[in-house]
Amino acid sequence: MRLLLLLLVVALSAGHVLSDDASRIDPADAPNHIGQSVTVFGLVVTVFVSNHGNVFINFGDKYPNQNFTGWIPAGTPLATDASLQLLQGKNVKISGRIELYDGHPEIKITSKDQIVSE
Repeated sequence: MRLLLLLLVVALSAGHVLSDDASRIDPADAPNHIGQSVTVFGLVVTVFVSNHGNVFINFGDKYPNQNFTGWIPAGTPLATDASLQLLQGKNVKISGRIELYDGHPEIKITSKDQIVSE
């Protein structure tokens, strides 16, 4: 019985990992997933804080040539988190719903749980 329960837990865990990988996309592929909830995975090129306090985590290239952005609105507690600068140059996963802003795909980040550095 224990062996059967262990096998069931392992099988369910493997299915969860596969489903996470299935929704993980490359930043360059983000325009093909507008309106979808996904995880974008890639190298962070820049982390930029605007004069208004918005934080932009750019993938692919520097603004305005980035192919994907994680956007943290000004005035949120996360926008003042100094550790965000440590994401630059690292492979990062950002999860959420992709929207278009000014022709570029982005995910609005409202929780640190949406960002995972690898």
